[in-house]
Amino acid sequence: MTGPSDTSRPASPPEPKSSSGVLNGAQAHGEPGNSSLPGPDLSPESTLRGIPVSPGIAIGTAHLIARGMPDSPEYCVTPDHLDGERQRFFDAVTLSCQQIQEIRDRLKGGKHNQEMLYILEAHLLILEDNQMRQGPLAHINNQRCNAEWAVKRYLGDIMAVFDRMEDSYLREKKRDIEEVGKRILNNLMGNRFETFSDFPEPVILVAQEFTPSDTLLMDQDKVLGFVTEVGGRTSHTAILAKSLGIPAIVGVKGATSQARTGDRLVVDGLSGKMAINPGLGAIDRFETRRNSFRSYRKQMIQESSEPALTKDGHRVRLKANIEFSHDAKKATLVGADGIGLYRTEHLYMNRTTLPSEEELYQAFLEAGKVMTGGPITIRTIDVGGEKQADAFRLNRDSSGINPALGLQAIRLCLRQEKAVFNTQLRALLRASAKADIRILLPMITGLEELEEALELLAEAKEALVREDIPFDPGIQVGIMVEVPSAALCADQLAPRVDFFNIGTNDLIQFALAVDRMNESVAYLYAPSHPAVLRLIDMTVRAARSHGISVSLCGEMAGDPRFAVLLVGMGLDELSITPNCLPMIRKTIREVEHKKVVELARSVMERNSHESITAQLGEFLNDNLGSDHIFH
Repeated sequence: MTGPSDTSRPASPPEPKSSSGVLNGAQAHGEPGNSSLPGPDLSPESTLRGIPVSPGIAIGTAHLIARGMPDSPEYCVTPDHLDGERQRFFDAVTLSCQQIQEIRDRLKGGKHNQEMLYILEAHLLILEDNQMRQGPLAHINNQRCNAEWAVKRYLGDIMAVFDRMEDSYLREKKRDIEEVGKRILNNLMGNRFETFSDFPEPVILVAQEFTPSDTLLMDQDKVLGFVTEVGGRTSHTAILAKSLGIPAIVGVKGATSQARTGDRLVVDGLSGKMAINPGLGAIDRFETRRNSFRSYRKQMIQESSEPALTKDGHRVRLKANIEFSHDAKKATLVGADGIGLYRTEHLYMNRTTLPSEEELYQAFLEAGKVMTGGPITIRTIDVGGEKQADAFRLNRDSSGINPALGLQAIRLCLRQEKAVFNTQLRALLRASAKADIRILLPMITGLEELEEALELLAEAKEALVREDIPFDPGIQVGIMVEVPSAALCADQLAPRVDFFNIGTNDLIQFALAVDRMNESVAYLYAPSHPAVLRLIDMTVRAARSHGISVSLCGEMAGDPRFAVLLVGMGLDELSITPNCLPMIRKTIREVEHKKVVELARSVMERNSHESITAQLGEFLNDNLGSDHIFH
């Protein structure tokens, strides 16, 4: 088995040509994905490997995104030229503002309209900040240096201060300031700033990494696919890539050093392979594979009206994970049975003010108007950790040196942001009068925490009754089971809720003590680890014994190998990114329930995640038709 990437282009060993679905790339360390299949053979010197995060095959021209600081000139200026340098700096700042405003205007009416606007507004605020102007001016005046050097010195000073901070929120803000600073520098130097939307022809982007805002700004008509050197399967950027439906691979070591702008590139988002300047034969094989995949996708879409029914008649409800209200339309197009997870964090991110109750109400109602074929499960505020929200900054304490274990999600709502939590609960309750809304509480660790949250919900209901505002008094409430303590206490929690929703992205992280954002320990992130499967099994059994439903909404559910295992373990529902839902439906329709139950029993007796992963791959190979190469 190999690692996630081969960084040495000429030294890469020939790839195995196994036809037995040997797990390669990311799967070698247990990452869920579609890389159980061998792709077209490539010459060793042209292939890099990473973690496939968004299925599909892109063939096109590479465009390398340089995200480092521009190599700017540094020189001293004479006193009689200082006015000119100051004016050049002001002109660059003004031009930067104009560029961002133009992008903002161009994006009006776009699919990520509101979220993009928040990001751009945040960058405008940085540009308008007095410190961002006075800092470089001080260097020009005192050091008598050119404007580029002054900006670079100022940024260096600021970055050093941020690096010394323990507050994770402030460390994250460093990236926004860097991005704005680079824009000013590029404008000083006359460089063109790339926006991912004005390429003359469609390209494949290659970068060290993309921020979530970069991903949001990608024009799907101009970006065929993308590759990054860092990132994991459950990183926010990876999840957004899947949501956009752009073939993508992350964690490709050496991508930016070996690929050049203008290279012919193939991104195989199924196997995790990136081919640089492949030969004509390889191109032909990839084109054949791409055409087959497109036909396969078309067939899957045509089957969207069909239920996820196993060959022997067992029904599985497939719901969709969405980031934004308008994503509900995607869910309906692929025949989702409802929204299994509506993340509300974006309603609070990249803005300096909190959303009003009316704004939240309208957002929830918008999703409800589109998704009429099933319930909409809306997760309450889950900010903190790696998900920082500017709007909370005024009242927020430090997350500590380990943000994932700090004040976030329901903890933040119960300890520090009860008023914000109440506003969201009121909006959810009001929306429940007109739509089939379910409330999902994140990061519950025990009964006391759950009782406290339910008490606040009861108070919100009483207030609406007093105000004669309608809501559904029987609105269902569930919890995310995403920390081991919740799974271990599932039998205590089940009587107090209407449903469980297992969040495996965090459950795996906490159970195995693996930072899922850290690619250096990605090999330990194993969804098939016996400990993870036992926690899931305990949760399912507790739900069963108390007669409540149980769903799973982590990335694990979007992997066909794990999807069949989860159905065999007794999951009622799986919630998946809309783009992956047809693939999972097709997989379920091609297996027998009695066989996946037998598979689950056999798997639970194993004690190695590697042997479990191998068994799941063999099951797919043995039970699916010829199209299994795209599962």
